[in-house]
Amino acid sequence: MKLATAAQMREMDRAAIEQYRIPGIVLMENAGRGATETLLGRFRDSCEFGVAVLCGPGNNGGDGFVIARHLFNRGFEVECFLLGARGKLKGDAKINHRIAANLGLPITEIKTDRDLLKAAVILADAGLIVDALFGTGLSRSIEGVAADLIELANELEVPLVAVDMPSGVGSDDGRPTGPAIIADLTCTFGLGKVGQFIHPGCRYCGEIEVIDISLPPYFTAEFSLDHVLLEEADLLPLFGRREMDTNKGTYGHAVILGGAPGMSGAVRIAAEAAVMAGAGLVTAAVPSSLAGVIETTLTEALKTSLAADPQGRLADRALDAALALLNERSAAAVGPGMDRSDGLETFMAGLVAGITTPTVIDADGLNNLAANVAALKDAKAPIVVTPHPGEMARLLGTDTTAVQSDRLGAARRFAAEYGVVTVLKGSRTVVAAPDDRVWINPTGNPGMATGGTGDALTGLIAGFLATGLAALDAALCGVYIHGRAGDLAAAAVGERALSAGVLLRFLPEVLRGLEATHAKFETEDGV
Repeated sequence: MKLATAAQMREMDRAAIEQYRIPGIVLMENAGRGATETLLGRFRDSCEFGVAVLCGPGNNGGDGFVIARHLFNRGFEVECFLLGARGKLKGDAKINHRIAANLGLPITEIKTDRDLLKAAVILADAGLIVDALFGTGLSRSIEGVAADLIELANELEVPLVAVDMPSGVGSDDGRPTGPAIIADLTCTFGLGKVGQFIHPGCRYCGEIEVIDISLPPYFTAEFSLDHVLLEEADLLPLFGRREMDTNKGTYGHAVILGGAPGMSGAVRIAAEAAVMAGAGLVTAAVPSSLAGVIETTLTEALKTSLAADPQGRLADRALDAALALLNERSAAAVGPGMDRSDGLETFMAGLVAGITTPTVIDADGLNNLAANVAALKDAKAPIVVTPHPGEMARLLGTDTTAVQSDRLGAARRFAAEYGVVTVLKGSRTVVAAPDDRVWINPTGNPGMATGGTGDALTGLIAGFLATGLAALDAALCGVYIHGRAGDLAAAAVGERALSAGVLLRFLPEVLRGLEATHAKFETEDGV
């Protein structure tokens, strides 16, 4: 699903009005009517106890008056509370305020603390509160009576529905500008907004429903909308049926390169995930110190060993052999359980310079590359990097706090500067392409914050690369499917008991579901 920034949405509204001659008041009417239908579908019983609609001084308040009118016309008891004086209303909001007043809807102005105290009594008795105070247009901190009204609404044990955007939450970055509405449902108009699907904004929105306001269906193609919410439908074209006359050679050969004493499990988990992703063959390449361990614990992959240093880690002298191995295969994953050393920094710089096969670099592969990260700019192969926030901070030369405060920006900057697909892991994982497009992944849960789950993601992406998917497609598939398997695992065992091994057990169910859905659409389309 395409997502819009506040500026993009304003431009689309402007074009709809000026280019397509759709009156603004028609857009407002469509928005309010659609929001009414949606909130009734979720909270009809609550509406029976009365609805309080909080209206701001701009167009968001105008949407609120439309909602109030439609609820009133359906027989519900409705009261409107206007933040500020009605004389300051303009345009379509002013018209819809006048209509509501002419119908006899109670409209109370809230300008002072005394007004707020009077409103509090009515709000406390309402069955539902509709927040139509500020929406997406807010660019300042909320203070004074407005802030007190928001805090009051949050404190009441009453369902809250936000109109377009919870008041006080930035529609582009999801950050609260002060007190902010914590909604149970957000009815957003035309398109989802970027800030609704990233942290912390997603925590304020509750359930999100996109309301059709009758923009032309081809309308969004005319705008550069480079933010996307990753959905199952985006992956379905990549999961067609396998042809009958194929064999393991058809589906590629992935190499998982990594491992060090005490961390052999990372390679095993990644290799198992690569097998499940559909790679025809998978080879685990580890330092010679781990050859015996991998031979006895990994049954569904080939194994090979490379030169080790005195501590049992991959030695820098193993570079030529590693490149010879990887460049003869379909795809590679480098870094799981690798550990760090000066020799490995040299190894990773040389590997990035010499590799020609599509590769995903993760974990200590990235940590060892941080000192020579510029090598990525000259890479000959398609590269996917999958850092967690700490690794991203090392690569960017900053700190984790800075990365987490602007996850979209951090991923986009790195992808654009170094020409690699960048997967910034964490809650609402971000996938950024070098051309500035960015995807937000909604799957996954806190139970996945445990050792080994990242290695499973690395293996999945490598497996998809081996089957022939492009680097971006492999990353998108890996991220969404990995999170979905984690969600199924959490539903089965709970978040605390979730482990990488449990997650792996649910990968086949997710993959089978994608294949079945693709087959269903093929049948429906007569293919």
